[in-house]
Amino acid sequence: MARDARALFPSEFAHVTVRGLGRRIIFEDDQDKKRFLDILAEKLKGSKAAIYAWCLMDNHAHLLLRADRADLSKLMQRTEISYAQYFNGRHGHVGKVFQNRFNAQPITSESHLLAAIRYIHRNPLDIGEDVDQYAWSSYQEIAEGKGGIADSAAVLELFAGIDGFLSFHNNANEEDGFERIDGYRRRLDDAEAIDIALKAFGQSFADRISSMPKTERDKALAQLKFAGLSIRQIERLTGVGRGAIARA
Repeated sequence: MARDARALFPSEFAHVTVRGLGRRIIFEDDQDKKRFLDILAEKLKGSKAAIYAWCLMDNHAHLLLRADRADLSKLMQRTEISYAQYFNGRHGHVGKVFQNRFNAQPITSESHLLAAIRYIHRNPLDIGEDVDQYAWSSYQEIAEGKGGIADSAAVLELFAGIDGFLSFHNNANEEDGFERIDGYRRRLDDAEAIDIALKAFGQSFADRISSMPKTERDKALAQLKFAGLSIRQIERLTGVGRGAIARA
């Protein structure tokens, strides 16, 4: 990583997520995705922020930004407002498009930064798309030298060149010696998730956790998340709603 970047943790890199209200679709087609990127590029011109990675899915978007808090907030607010106006006008939608305020997770270390970039680029795997073939992420911009909104040169410097970038992204299990960051670790299958829950809370763990007082339940949910279970897995196994799990 470049020397100047090391001094910026934890405040000047953030993994930003924007989602559709009630998990609704915010990109109906490629035209919507292109318009979002065009708006983002336009707003970047008046900002000191830089994009290190991005990925657009149907009902949410991921951005890895280098920016101070004021610039980040201004950039995202302006982008969301402009896109919502476009989306509502094109699709005859009325009301909010995005779910509350964008979420920004501070990046706390070099390994967290590298893992976040890879996590963003690997999002299309969730819908059966190959990382290197998915058109709506910055992976091709960086790996193939295509023009775009990502600061490709800065990203490649982080990975010590294109070979390091490709190798890091191709590591299927993400078990490569970099620190394990909650949210970026290897995904557990359901059998592993159940085994962890059984060892932690015993038989009938679903009934036990769902009937706990809120404070105790939140601790149990947080324990399962820390152990590597995804929010979706915890929801399926315990019956507790996603919102409660995410807040725990």
